[in-house]
Amino acid sequence: MKIFLAMLAPILWGTTYAVVSSEFVGWSPFALSVWRALPAGFLLLLLKPTFPKLSELPALLLIGFLNIALFFGLLFAAAMQIPSTLVGVGMVALPVVGLAIMGIFHQVKPSVIQLISALVLISCSTYLFTTSSVPISLSAVLLLIGAMTALISGSVVAKHVMKKIHWWKLLTWKLIFGGLILIPMAYWEMSLSGQSYVNAIPISVEQWAAMTWLTVGLTSLAYGAYIYTIPMISTNELSFFGTLNPILAMILGATLMGESFSVIQVFVMVIMVASNIIAQFFEYRKNLPTEQVIINY
Repeated sequence: MKIFLAMLAPILWGTTYAVVSSEFVGWSPFALSVWRALPAGFLLLLLKPTFPKLSELPALLLIGFLNIALFFGLLFAAAMQIPSTLVGVGMVALPVVGLAIMGIFHQVKPSVIQLISALVLISCSTYLFTTSSVPISLSAVLLLIGAMTALISGSVVAKHVMKKIHWWKLLTWKLIFGGLILIPMAYWEMSLSGQSYVNAIPISVEQWAAMTWLTVGLTSLAYGAYIYTIPMISTNELSFFGTLNPILAMILGATLMGESFSVIQVFVMVIMVASNIIAQFFEYRKNLPTEQVIINY
């Protein structure tokens, strides 16, 4: 059961980019993020009421800002500008950012295999983005990098906070606080930024279904299952299962979303996934610290 739960979240998250790019065209990324975060947090609060202590508020607010407000907003902004397959490609390269964080915050020197894997991931990502049939702007790439940086930065804080705050309370209130922080950001984006967005309310049964999936399935359920299993499985298992997220995103983008790629581009995607898995295998064999030590939350 623990293996199933650990695999469930990354698999569910792999559908995020396809859902966002297909069902919420023209939406404000930050408004959509409010919809994803706040209802999910209140649902968890309803299922198991927990309330933070005054001393816990600064950490919860910081994690909510980084892991929810910034990460959700920047990720959705990127997903609305980049084909969902390439968003998956970008997330495959997340270990590169993880290794940088390990070096900066934990003074962990990456191994040769980790450095080689990082170079492969960067090279392949660059090739796929520059050869895309859909023009990819630099700003969209920076949004995606910003989302990954926000995710990992918040995870560094959350990893330490989890030692003192129960995971359910932490998840519940980071979603609630992150959603509340997103409200003024969404208002600014929709009303004051000068950009034109559609009304941030679902207008069809299909959109309501997609919103329910985004809020309940991909947030309340997926985050809950993922964090619940963190203490139960090894770091390397967690890292390996995390690879399922971008893999499914790439598959869905190339199939259901009809995004076309050449044989060479598909081969490069396979190289990226293989490089990531091989690096994890060597980490496991040599008992090396994996980047998932940092991004496991």
